[in-house]
Amino acid sequence: MMNNAGQIQSLAHLSDVHLPPEGVLSPKALLGKRALSVLSWKRRRSRLHTLKTAQAVMNDIAAFAPDAIADTGDLTNFGLPQEFSQAAEWLEQMPAPTVVVPGNHDAMTAHSRKQALATWDRWTAPRAEDFPFIRRMGNLTLIGVCSAVASPPLMAYGRVDIEQATRLRRILDATRDACRIVLIHHPVTPDLVPWRKSLLGWKHVANALKEAGAELVLHGHSHCASIRFIPETSIPLIATPSASLMSDEPDKAAGWNAFRVVAEANYWRIEMTRRRMTETGEFISAGQITWLRPRVPVPNTPAVPDAFDTQSMPVYQRAVGA
Repeated sequence: MMNNAGQIQSLAHLSDVHLPPEGVLSPKALLGKRALSVLSWKRRRSRLHTLKTAQAVMNDIAAFAPDAIADTGDLTNFGLPQEFSQAAEWLEQMPAPTVVVPGNHDAMTAHSRKQALATWDRWTAPRAEDFPFIRRMGNLTLIGVCSAVASPPLMAYGRVDIEQATRLRRILDATRDACRIVLIHHPVTPDLVPWRKSLLGWKHVANALKEAGAELVLHGHSHCASIRFIPETSIPLIATPSASLMSDEPDKAAGWNAFRVVAEANYWRIEMTRRRMTETGEFISAGQITWLRPRVPVPNTPAVPDAFDTQSMPVYQRAVGA
């Protein structure tokens, strides 16, 4: 008999908030790949991604009162220092302890990724070489994988090399007694997004998951709600849409995913509810699904140290003002 039977924990998953930049963009925004991103923002995306929508998502998450929040990246648009500071202020308002992995927009250049991780080190690993990292929260073990890399103009792909995938497998092996939830920005499958936006090295990650197992893999990047499976496994691969994008397509409308994880005697009962924003600004539950994932205790397994000093985590409120 395994311990903690009956314990219930909750998790909120959001992604791709693309916070609208504040103030005047610096001259760096007009150089190289950023120039194309700025052009796209001004011509179209600035009318679709709004802070009002993102705040409404946060308020709905606060009403759910989760034990933890997973943010799978793309908090910014151009990967500029002022955006990283703005995103840090946003993260400080989150209504529960939050874990972040960066997205491709947060790694517009190699230096951008370094700046993002340093600025967000209260919520993520402080350096690229520190991935994967873990955050333990009761029965939940959130495992952050970094797929964000700088890519050429017109490209938005990610990459996970074999070294990071090998570390991931070791962490998954060492945490089999927990409900292991892997966070990554890009989808771990070859057919969910176009090649230019895909995850290079996805097979390295998929093989690690196939060999060591996991209970869930959460991602963003596609700006579309979807449920797939890691190839050749029964591990759910779950995407949430952008948290700031209004769309008349239900699967792309702004929202987030609510999870309840129940520790049963031999299974993790994982219940997911898709929360979607309607055209009137209200939130509705747009589908529910439950998985039973086997609990596999591993006695005498060396403990994996927590990557965070919990005393350095910010103090959170259970509710956010409207």
